[in-house]
Amino acid sequence: MLIVSLLVSIQHSVVRFKTRKKMALLTAQQRMDIGLTVERQQAEISRATWLGFLKDLRLTIKEKGRSL
Repeated sequence: MLIVSLLVSIQHSVVRFKTRKKMALLTAQQRMDIGLTVERQQAEISRATWLGFLKDLRLTIKEKGRSL
């Protein structure tokens, strides 16, 4: 069960990583449609690094541990 939980956490972190990478391609109209400010977009894009991925994964695992 622990391994499954770890794999799910990794999968969620990968999805967030890919989503953050794609945020760089948003047009101004698309950004407005989803209510995303330029500052928030830049903040999310800056997290789209391997270091950001690992931090996100660590946080996800930590939060799962609290909910158990």
